[in-house]
Amino acid sequence: MNKSAAKYKNRLQRKAKEVKMSVTRNMAKAREKENLGLTAIGSDGGWEVAIDETTSGAQKWFAQIEGHSVYLSFAIRSPRIIDAMLEFLTIPEGENGVVKRSTKNGQIVIGKNKEEPVTLVRDDEFSDRYFLIAEAKGGLVVRVTIGGADLSSLVGALRQAKHDLDEANTE
Repeated sequence: MNKSAAKYKNRLQRKAKEVKMSVTRNMAKAREKENLGLTAIGSDGGWEVAIDETTSGAQKWFAQIEGHSVYLSFAIRSPRIIDAMLEFLTIPEGENGVVKRSTKNGQIVIGKNKEEPVTLVRDDEFSDRYFLIAEAKGGLVVRVTIGGADLSSLVGALRQAKHDLDEANTE
């Protein structure tokens, strides 16, 4: 087994033990005290998007986004952030099937915590490239580039999660 395969196996083993990293340690501690239930989930091509909600106490929502080299878990205002993310990440077709470039602002805040924001930023150079940025109080910034096949997979995972949310709302 080569080194990269061994690293991947280790990563899978850690994942199986549910050793997960949060944007901050404080958020991880707060979530441990919460009783959470899975509300929606979607996966496609190595990307997974999950929405959890508290099952008791005040209603709170959390998102988890996991890709090939990133795992983020953070509070969100509402599970409908999935709709906003899909709208932001997809470029609608105009008349005659011509793709129109969105004129919207080049970023969308998807995390609830203003002190430690999680943001999607549209690249101004390439139309199929975005950045997922998570910032912590201490100055740590994680910036993940998403483009090409990864972008398609993330959008696919978001669509599946949206489908789960839509089904839950019709029951």
